[in-house]
Amino acid sequence: MQPANPIEAVVHSDPYPYYRRLAEQALHYDAGLGLWIASAPATVRAVLEHDAALVRPAAHPVPPAVAGQAAGVMFGRFVRMRDDAGRTVVKALLSQYLRNLPGAPSPCWPDIPTTSAALDDFLFDAPVYALAQRLGIAAAALPAYSAAVRRFRRALGATADAAQMAEGSAAAGWLQSAMLQHLESSPHGTPLHRLLDDAASAQVEPAVIAANLVGLLFQSCEAGAGLIGNTLVALGRAPGRAVAACHDRQHCRQIVARTAQDDPPIHNTRRYVAADMSVDGHVVPAGATILVVLAAAGTLAPRDVPWTFGAGRHACPGHDPAVSCAAGAVGRLLDAGLEPADILPGLAYWDLPNARVPRFAGRSAFVGGV
Repeated sequence: MQPANPIEAVVHSDPYPYYRRLAEQALHYDAGLGLWIASAPATVRAVLEHDAALVRPAAHPVPPAVAGQAAGVMFGRFVRMRDDAGRTVVKALLSQYLRNLPGAPSPCWPDIPTTSAALDDFLFDAPVYALAQRLGIAAAALPAYSAAVRRFRRALGATADAAQMAEGSAAAGWLQSAMLQHLESSPHGTPLHRLLDDAASAQVEPAVIAANLVGLLFQSCEAGAGLIGNTLVALGRAPGRAVAACHDRQHCRQIVARTAQDDPPIHNTRRYVAADMSVDGHVVPAGATILVVLAAAGTLAPRDVPWTFGAGRHACPGHDPAVSCAAGAVGRLLDAGLEPADILPGLAYWDLPNARVPRFAGRSAFVGGV
């Protein structure tokens, strides 16, 4: 049975026939969801590039549940969640920093999982470990950073309870303080110190830069988990490719890049309409919300750039680092003896509104062991 709507599609076993049909439709209103749906490539690009289409509702730049808390303060500093003029300056600083950032020569990964529940944890931890190391975070601090990012992430979920929001705000406060200390103690001549100098020249406070370095870890967590997990699913469905990937890291990277196209980690994003806007012959009224179905747009040619990384002023610059991280993590698991075909029975997906992340914990342990 095909998904009933794009929200259900994210966790469907095979949503792509549905997405291909959806991508052929013009912008339309889904009364059941109460959302406008943009899914054709040209429509998706038009919405993502429109000045009236904001990443947050104008009345709620920060989720109301965490407003006034440390989690809300950090969220409000993320350039990914802002449309003001200052966002452009900060994003330019971060983009320049990332372009000059060397990869970690010998990445430190989380412990090899021995159960499917531990594999689920590995998926979320590995991207944070990989990126944090590129930011110069010491190996001994990686578990603390990853755990804090995950607590912060849970606090922003729609179903977060009071305890989770309190834990998330505490985690946000710790991340802000730890990253600021790391930033301000960076040695002269390093990319991180140059970033601090460039920020000072642009009159951007160190606290804002520190928050956005945390934001990079935050963004990598869920999307990276989806890319690693979906690659494992692809390998499990083609065991011969798993063997080849185990012996050839370049081949593994190619499989990850293909997965980013064929079974991407991020399927949807939202835009909040600040003023009446015309798209595809429709006038979308101020106050409306548009569900931008990136995964549907990605099913149609040309497929030269994965739509999962977005487009327009909020396009994510992390394609290459994300693919490299996922290839490294998958290679690490294959080297340790993971058989991707063994983890497919019981496959499900986390109930997330935008990200397609496999959940393997339906099994108590790997069939072959690791």
